[in-house]
Amino acid sequence: MPQPVRCAVIGAGHIGRFHAEKYARHPAARLVAVVDTDPQRADAIGRPHGAEAWTDLARLAGRVDAVSICAPTPFHFAIACECIQAGIHVLVEKPVAVTLDEADQMIARAEAAGIVLQVGHLERFSMAGLGFEAVLDDPAFVDARRLTAFRGRGADVSVVLDLMIHDIDLVTALIRSPVVEASGVGRRVVSDSEDVAAGQLRFANGARATLLASRVSPVAERSLRVLQGSGEIAIDLQGRRLSATRASVRGDAPTTIEAAQPDADPLGAQIDSFLGCIATGRRPVVGGRDGRDALATALAVIQSIRSGGAAVPIEKSHA
Repeated sequence: MPQPVRCAVIGAGHIGRFHAEKYARHPAARLVAVVDTDPQRADAIGRPHGAEAWTDLARLAGRVDAVSICAPTPFHFAIACECIQAGIHVLVEKPVAVTLDEADQMIARAEAAGIVLQVGHLERFSMAGLGFEAVLDDPAFVDARRLTAFRGRGADVSVVLDLMIHDIDLVTALIRSPVVEASGVGRRVVSDSEDVAAGQLRFANGARATLLASRVSPVAERSLRVLQGSGEIAIDLQGRRLSATRASVRGDAPTTIEAAQPDADPLGAQIDSFLGCIATGRRPVVGGRDGRDALATALAVIQSIRSGGAAVPIEKSHA
């Protein structure tokens, strides 16, 4: 019987707590440690699962096979590079890094070392059980909306990097074509960065998408609407429900297919997929290059917002 994958969580914040719980409960994993600059906070998350509390990343080498990096984004690059150099597989929360140069270096180092680099775009796993692949044909337009009340977390960056980047990744996966340019408008409301933003994306195959994100909304919404040749798909990401309507042909009635998965566990599925990639060598559902592409588009939207709304071409990878 294979030995469990020895895992650690780096960053004992809100998200790190949930990663620790998933590793502790997974039959193929053993949670070894929670790492944080605050030992008490690390202990509070690790102790209930029998994991140690560490403050020094150097302790990971030789003791851990895989990590989730749940530290603030400015630390992703340095932590990931140290782990990759130590031969440790990496699941890094989104956004993958602060800059495209950092993302490109992370990708190149992971590929050279044969290390799994997965990016935590969780919504891919929210969608996975809804069977959208069976009803998707050739999307021409996608409307994505992600609205929530202000909670304080993530307010150190633009709402584009905090929330909209989820939908940038999802829309790109649905359209299955590279984004070639992006534009946007946005406003600050309660923080020093954009708290509300609208983005427009143009894809190489001619498809378009609009994305609306707000972290100061009185009404919560996470939804996608896809217009395509065969009809329309509506996806409620909060309730994990899908409704696909095939347009009327020759006067017959439209047909609708519905699916729901309200009890899904996207984070559990993401952790399971990460561990599966380590065991089998298969490519992650959301690899480093996917995370890098989402970051490139998000940064282009922000650049457009801050330069008057003009369209900005997407910077291609040099990795």
